[in-house]
Amino acid sequence: MSTSPTYMRLKGQSLVYAVTMSCSMGFLLFGFDIAFMGGLTTSTVFLDTFNNPNSSLLGFLISAYEVGALFGALAEFVVGDRFGRKPNNVVGIIIVTIGAIIQASSFGIAQFLVGRFVAGFGLGIVSTVIPIWLAECTLPKSRGRMMAMQLSNMLLGLIIATWLVYGVSFYSSSIQWRLPCAAPSILCLIPFLPESPRYLAATGQSERASYVLAALRGHSEDHPEVMFELQEIRYAIAVESQEAGSWSDVFKDHGISGWQRVLISWTSNFVQQMSGVNNSVGLSSHNALLVSGGLQVFYFLSSLIPWYVVDRVGRRRLFLLGSMGMGTCMLLSAVFVGIGTKGLGYAAIVVLYLFQTFFTLGWQSNMWIYPSELLPLKLRLRGGALSVVSQWLFTFVVVEITPVMISNITYKSYIVFALLNFVTIPVVYFFFPETSQLPLEMVDQLFADRDGKRPSIFRAVRDSTNKEFIAEMEVTLAERTKAREENERILDEAKHAVEHLEKSV
Repeated sequence: MSTSPTYMRLKGQSLVYAVTMSCSMGFLLFGFDIAFMGGLTTSTVFLDTFNNPNSSLLGFLISAYEVGALFGALAEFVVGDRFGRKPNNVVGIIIVTIGAIIQASSFGIAQFLVGRFVAGFGLGIVSTVIPIWLAECTLPKSRGRMMAMQLSNMLLGLIIATWLVYGVSFYSSSIQWRLPCAAPSILCLIPFLPESPRYLAATGQSERASYVLAALRGHSEDHPEVMFELQEIRYAIAVESQEAGSWSDVFKDHGISGWQRVLISWTSNFVQQMSGVNNSVGLSSHNALLVSGGLQVFYFLSSLIPWYVVDRVGRRRLFLLGSMGMGTCMLLSAVFVGIGTKGLGYAAIVVLYLFQTFFTLGWQSNMWIYPSELLPLKLRLRGGALSVVSQWLFTFVVVEITPVMISNITYKSYIVFALLNFVTIPVVYFFFPETSQLPLEMVDQLFADRDGKRPSIFRAVRDSTNKEFIAEMEVTLAERTKAREENERILDEAKHAVEHLEKSV
């Protein structure tokens, strides 16, 4: 039996951890770039450099990043499938670095805006591709944990940015804002790591797909587990190639419930942003920096919990728990801020911390991996790109409307977000299938035709939580995979026999 292939002398779970770490660096950039601008907007040195822009222009300086990310995700929707997961990630991080350099070297507001947009554009690419690359490389039993690990790294980026901005705020020179702007200029290990085996198989690179899959699983290419997983991937690709036509399937059914699955993925990103995660409790500038810094540390510590529960509890339960907890916290915030005493003001800060725990446990830990698990291979990148468009579009919307809401209806804005969280509960219960610990190819079986007709989304959701049905589908998938391989073997033998006869004649 041949030996297992390696990358950077790593194989199996060690190689998966290396992919996770590399993805984490992209998410660290994600967290850092999101966080540092909030502190700079109160820096007199920063404001003086750009002639003290008014609140509208300052808001656009912040939101230009989200706009750039939205267009980066749209770019992935259009051209992302032409390239592998690795090249897309590398290009995205290079663009983020270029944007950081443009911002850090700015002496005019136009240049700074361009830098913000460019960095956001790169992040839109990275945040689209990284979850897909990771999902397609990991084992079903640890997919959620791997994503939770890299999300913790994103929060580490938030912490670094928040405290870096706080630390340099004591300097009177332009280093106060140029250093945080330049900090995202880092390198990563992506070029030395394997491409997604599913992308390779889907683009006809079967030999490379077999090599990469063997390295990721820590076995030889002729190991039964590697061979069978590759057969399952090929089976899913064959089914999709027969029934799915083109990128327009993200808006159609075409045999794989394409538009329903894309819509659910899009909704998961929408719900996360409309939960009120970008809200505040209204503090002075100095206290806001301190509370924000402490909150990010608490946020990071909370993000360690999903490492141990996300693959055990399941996606649906955590979504439901998160929405219930966040809705309750928002109601309590409305009460505490509405009454407005000093003691209840402290209580509102405590509730804000609890909100972040429910958010990271319920939605932050799940949302980034869920679309990659739910979407079929043929639509995974384009559907994932639309989901990220939803993420950045509604990030922009919430950032723009929240200050207006708080100014006009004050504490009642928390009631609005509470209701949005509570409405999410029945949406998840009836429309979000369970995907935890299922092979990516197995998820397709939830939406496959049964008795000659397509199952409704309600049935697919019910079946996803039915252990007996899942066990039956695993057997069915294995049988269909083996039957297809056997048919292909017979056809290949017949083809070779005909070619031999033709040559002998």
